[in-house]
Amino acid sequence: MDRVEETEAIGLAGPDADTFPVSGATVALGSSSTVVIAVAGDDPSASGVWNAEEFRLIGPAPAPVTSRLMGPMPFTTAGSPPELPVHLFVRLHGACLYLGVVRVSMCETSEDVLARCHLTISPPLSRETLDLVRPPATPPPPLPDLGWLGDVGTAPGRALERFVTSWYPSTHPQPLSVDMPDFMPRELADFYRLAARRPAIMGGYNRIVPIHELRPESGAGLLVFGVECQGGWTWSIPRAEDDTNIDPPVWLEDHRGEDHRPVAEQEPLSSFLLQFTLKEAAITAPYRAISFDLPRRFLPQLEDCLQRVPLRSFLSPVAPTDFFVGPGLVATVAAGWDKDKAEVCIGAHHRSALHPLGRLGLPWRAFDG
Repeated sequence: MDRVEETEAIGLAGPDADTFPVSGATVALGSSSTVVIAVAGDDPSASGVWNAEEFRLIGPAPAPVTSRLMGPMPFTTAGSPPELPVHLFVRLHGACLYLGVVRVSMCETSEDVLARCHLTISPPLSRETLDLVRPPATPPPPLPDLGWLGDVGTAPGRALERFVTSWYPSTHPQPLSVDMPDFMPRELADFYRLAARRPAIMGGYNRIVPIHELRPESGAGLLVFGVECQGGWTWSIPRAEDDTNIDPPVWLEDHRGEDHRPVAEQEPLSSFLLQFTLKEAAITAPYRAISFDLPRRFLPQLEDCLQRVPLRSFLSPVAPTDFFVGPGLVATVAAGWDKDKAEVCIGAHHRSALHPLGRLGLPWRAFDG
């Protein structure tokens, strides 16, 4: 089966099939199977092919679709495969292109309603087919440049501001007034002022503690200002009541073992905040390329496409991480479980920024380009 009429595609669900609209797609439920028919395109807010190995059904989905894809209520394990096969089609030039049988890999719900469902495509789509069902933007949008790199060594605070204002849109048209406590060092105060217009920099994985939650205890030598996502460690700085103009060291306290003595990060607060922001940008970007076990022999190819951020390793006490960047790209490179492999996470401002990496032929675990 290649291209068929839509009635024939829906017929795979069975003669008793009911159809339901879901954002960007039609879902047919019948006694024989489930059929998903999506529109060709690349709109992250609507259902469609996300990459060569994944289709995303974006809800909210009607109750029958929720029940079919996730199982009977109450929900048990999200992502459990349905008993009936799921056939995937994409509307293309007046017909429906068949992409095969897919399986549910992950589901998200909101108040017992299916909000998002990821379907695995196997075997992966060829580049030619991917470009048909998820046509690339023409022309591609402009990407953030790398002018801020020149400030990293001499003015990391300015480098941070230039990166943030190019990567994140402002959510507030006018600057907000932020009252800074007396104990706040200048670098952290500047970060909070920047976050007032772009709160995304506070972190979507790890996080910077909101200013109203900072509670320096009387007599405490350190002020905790950052928290790892699962509470595994915290970041702190010396209280700066005497001189807020000194760029203080950052201390990491690992709470996972018996020895909780803080260990210093390699960069002071100004550069640390830039590293924190780059890390969050890579992890939370809408488009990513990921490998948890990339053989290190491939790193020179990757680094030839990127520029190293000239700072000492981030997270040096627990998981030393280096940063590389390209137009619209932020990459983190850390040690893998195997000494001959590396863990690589690349976040992209737009899908087109990943296209040069796709030509390298690297063994990605996930690739959104």
